[in-house]
Amino acid sequence: MFEEPPIDPEWWGRHSNPRAEDDRQGLDAVLDALPLERRLADRIEERRAMTTRFIAEELSFLDDLRLETERLTGASWTQRDSLAWRELRAEVAALLRVHEKAAERRLDFARDLVHRFPATLDGLHHAFFTERHAQIVVEQAVGLPENLTGEYERRLLPHADLVPSRFEKVAATIRADLAPADLEERHREAAQQRRTALEAAPDGMAWYGALLPAPEAIGAAAAVNGLARSLLVDGEERTLAQIEADVFRDLLIDAAGVTLPTVEGTEPVPTPAARRGVSPEVLVHVPVLTAMGRSDAPAVLEGYGPIDGETARRVAGCATGFLRMLTDPETGAALSFGRATYRVPAELRRYLRVRDEVCRFVGCTRAASRCDVDHTVPWAEDGETVAHNLAHLCRGHHRLKGGSRWRATQSATGDGTITWTSPTGRTYTSRPATKLPPPGRRTGPPGSRPIVQRSRSETPAPF
Repeated sequence: MFEEPPIDPEWWGRHSNPRAEDDRQGLDAVLDALPLERRLADRIEERRAMTTRFIAEELSFLDDLRLETERLTGASWTQRDSLAWRELRAEVAALLRVHEKAAERRLDFARDLVHRFPATLDGLHHAFFTERHAQIVVEQAVGLPENLTGEYERRLLPHADLVPSRFEKVAATIRADLAPADLEERHREAAQQRRTALEAAPDGMAWYGALLPAPEAIGAAAAVNGLARSLLVDGEERTLAQIEADVFRDLLIDAAGVTLPTVEGTEPVPTPAARRGVSPEVLVHVPVLTAMGRSDAPAVLEGYGPIDGETARRVAGCATGFLRMLTDPETGAALSFGRATYRVPAELRRYLRVRDEVCRFVGCTRAASRCDVDHTVPWAEDGETVAHNLAHLCRGHHRLKGGSRWRATQSATGDGTITWTSPTGRTYTSRPATKLPPPGRRTGPPGSRPIVQRSRSETPAPF
């Protein structure tokens, strides 16, 4: 039943390695002429691709086995308690050396790829992305109407060059765009499942957290981070991560920094923890018609992904403790400062934070709010303070760019695309998270322009 899927060079060409179609002997000769460092990197890439192709074949064979078993025994994936299905599940569990529940999930994954997302399976067969990318395609489409799955897959797969965590956000955004009403209903149902959880960890430790609506969780994390940074002073021996954990503990143990009233009718008394107030920022990208209540198109919450229009409007204008500052990247505001200043002005920083979202080094996902704004062409080498010469880099990758053999160049189009060249000579492309017009250019009717909302909490912590 299984057949090697044909290559579609027009669609996949820009993602594939052109050497993959070379004659094996000729390829070996080419590789042997390269420096050892480059040859080793290419061999690693080759093995990764082989592994991915074997995974795709396994999934195809699994679905073939399911279909054949259904034909012979009448087993059906819609009847999970039937003896025939349990027989198949046990067989697959033994083959894969996993628990039967894991085997069942594997069978479902294979069925979804073969019958709902054939282009994704085709891409996996040709190792254009990882198994995790394929899982994300399937997971984010749960509940999506069948008539939309083709469009969802078509729009999503060109982004499969992103690392899985960023690819997952793109998948969620596309799914939300295709079915915005569904997003609001799913969020309403999910909000009913909010809870706290305690999970044991090794060596006498434990995880404690809460499942919350995303805006509240992002705000809480920002508040903890802000308090922790205020304590990161000279002489402090704890890391920022350790201080954040300690702040989280202190806020919970002393009731979020507020002493409850001892006499009925009196106001709570702030403790020293509460008086160390910070103003965490929550960045939300809201389409202008959604903000006006004329559309339910999804908004994007920084550090999370798409949220429904109703939640976005509540964060934007209804929740207490938020001040709204609306900016428009297409108004022609002065965002190019040439050689007039090395320091990046706040107006330009906001534009870059929206455009980049994360550190722009290959595969890094550290939030832009925790990164440096770096001149791609250094200031000392006549680099300018303009959007197309600036990008966010986390501290570690900022140092790597300045002190190693890695090199970066930005696209001449000004769209923020960065090409990284590794020490072995391989190139990797980093595309901006959000497509914005170059600063100063106006495009489209005013009603179509996005709002970039920068919300600031006035409370110490939104617990």
